[in-house]
Amino acid sequence: MTKHLPETERKSQILRAARAVFIEQGYLAARMEDVAKRAGLSKGAVYFYFPSKRDLFMALVQEEHENTYGFLQQAEEDHRPAAVKLLDLGLKYLDYFAGLKSPPRFFLMMCEQGIRDDEIREECQAVHQRFVDAATLILAQGMAEGAFRESDPQAVAMMLKALIDGMAGQSAIGIRPEKLRLMTDGVSMILHGILHPDAKGLIPTTLDPRRLMVSGSESE
Repeated sequence: MTKHLPETERKSQILRAARAVFIEQGYLAARMEDVAKRAGLSKGAVYFYFPSKRDLFMALVQEEHENTYGFLQQAEEDHRPAAVKLLDLGLKYLDYFAGLKSPPRFFLMMCEQGIRDDEIREECQAVHQRFVDAATLILAQGMAEGAFRESDPQAVAMMLKALIDGMAGQSAIGIRPEKLRLMTDGVSMILHGILHPDAKGLIPTTLDPRRLMVSGSESE
């Protein structure tokens, strides 16, 4: 007999099973009964929460983007200098990908399905634009503070999003980011390419990613 669970926990149970089934079988071959079997539930229980396979897949797409929306909201509420905010945002993504227990293969599947499905594509484009808009504001703030080089902030934001998507794609095929190396030389190289050469005194004297990571976790 299936144990009674609160609605949020039951949905999470179904979504975990669905993610595994979609990754193993692909979208077209996956069936709702496969998800039910994986979750240890009846097919009717799965349909009660998700009326169709597509609804189930869309719920996973939205779940996939929850971390990005959370990171961006934190950045928008952050009142520190732009250089610190941008570095902190980058480290959050790096820490996320390095800390995953299994490769984020659903990311690639989501992008592939977005080629065929307008709604999935629009959702992926929306989260892309959400990041670009937030990063553009941070970059513009840094330029106004005199800490960042004068440039097209939106173009730089789009390039930063491409780097994050590339890291997601690498992680999906099992190439995990080497956190310590990227936290120091990799992230610092990107950030110092953005910093204005005359920005000394306008930004914190130490932009050591490891120190910022520690201080950020202590302030939470």
